[in-house]
Amino acid sequence: MKNYLLKTISYYFLKNIFWELSGSKKIKRILINQQIENLSHLIPLSLKRRGVRGEVYHWILLRKNNYSLNNKLHFNHFFYSYSTLIYHSLIITILLTSCTNSNSQQKSKSLILHSNNTPNKQLSKTKKTYACIQPKCSKNNFFNNNVSLLTGDKQSSQYQILYDSSYWEMYHEFIQISWQKLEQQRLNKIRKWREQELKALDTLTHTIFYPFSGPDFLTVSILFPQADTFVMLGLEPVGALPDFSKMSAQYQQEYLSSFSESLGDIFNKSYFITKKMLHDFQAQKVNGLLPVLTFFIKKLNYDIIDIQYIYKDSTNKIKEIPYSSKKNQKPFGVHIVAAKDSCTKNIYYFRYNVMDKYFNDSTNFYRYLSKINNYITYIKSASYLLHNPFMTNMRNLILKNSLYILQDDTGVPYRFLNDSNQWQLKIYGQYDKPVKDFGKMGYQPDLAKKMKEDSLNIPKLPFHLGYHWGSKKDVLLLAIKKHK
Repeated sequence: MKNYLLKTISYYFLKNIFWELSGSKKIKRILINQQIENLSHLIPLSLKRRGVRGEVYHWILLRKNNYSLNNKLHFNHFFYSYSTLIYHSLIITILLTSCTNSNSQQKSKSLILHSNNTPNKQLSKTKKTYACIQPKCSKNNFFNNNVSLLTGDKQSSQYQILYDSSYWEMYHEFIQISWQKLEQQRLNKIRKWREQELKALDTLTHTIFYPFSGPDFLTVSILFPQADTFVMLGLEPVGALPDFSKMSAQYQQEYLSSFSESLGDIFNKSYFITKKMLHDFQAQKVNGLLPVLTFFIKKLNYDIIDIQYIYKDSTNKIKEIPYSSKKNQKPFGVHIVAAKDSCTKNIYYFRYNVMDKYFNDSTNFYRYLSKINNYITYIKSASYLLHNPFMTNMRNLILKNSLYILQDDTGVPYRFLNDSNQWQLKIYGQYDKPVKDFGKMGYQPDLAKKMKEDSLNIPKLPFHLGYHWGSKKDVLLLAIKKHK
């Protein structure tokens, strides 16, 4: 209904302008080509994108050759007379396209992954450019303000009592010192390495698939900062953000204490431990992965614009509903709309068990993910799950739909990528057998042999990620799909 009103009202005002223009013999002869082009740019960009080009927009372009160079003053008079109509058209457009965040009356809608990504089939030959879509909503909202508290930043004056407390000073100092250490020891090194090794991927696809991710937006965003769509999977519950305005001073401190504890593993080891997360993310503590996920989003200088929950309805269709809507069932996922450098980013997280038993061509989520393709898959600290026969469907989906795969040794087994007809491989780092938690599972003698034979030609990694944080022996494989 909103789109219909937008088109109808805006079209009405614009058509009045140009209808009068076409009926005036004097003005017909005074507008020069360039002036007509300039006038066409007054049509709001949102109207052009929504298809309101029709008679009005094409009318200008078709008639621009009918005018001569006479009497520029008449044009000025014309512009003054109709500027009010143009102004009203712009105002109505802005009002009708204004943000409707957290509108509890909004109906659910089928989930469509938002991306500026138009993948290029001739990947190795042609570079692709991507449009930056500016966010429509203000960053001054519930989501951004509450997550700012988690990141130790003072953004909203309503929490001044908390800011004045001695506990806040301790929490702020903990986050600041931990983050500075993280930047120096890991993030800066990853950024420098990705500029040398991964920068070429920035112009080829802007969609990242990160299975077994948990809330680790931190690493994937550092490696692929130009991506506009992130699809993440895990077993952790979605949960909810804290509403500090409804907490007592004592409970605010207790919450921030629990939250800081949940960050320990990612700060110290670069990965989350699933069992520990399931304990930390209980409702009476941090309440799901959403607080930690949004913490990293905000800490990496994104603004959080909107959050929508994702549910499966009675017919098993995947739909979005506003964050503030009340549902009896727990959310199946979450869609976070963020902004960085004035560009919109879409982050999706789905809670789903992708064992073959639950993830196959008879399940709606499998069919849904199968429609997404031409992306970069990133895998880290994945418990060697894709080495098991019960993960065949997810492994095959990654191999089929990925343009690139960047992973450590816990991802797709080396034997599936060691095919010179299908993949071009580049290996980094040092190989070590899986840590004792996994026993013999995940050991790859073929990869160990390859890295031993080519050790002089395999570049070292300047940073450490994943399970081998103790031995500092990490391996990364970059697999590039070949196009026939």
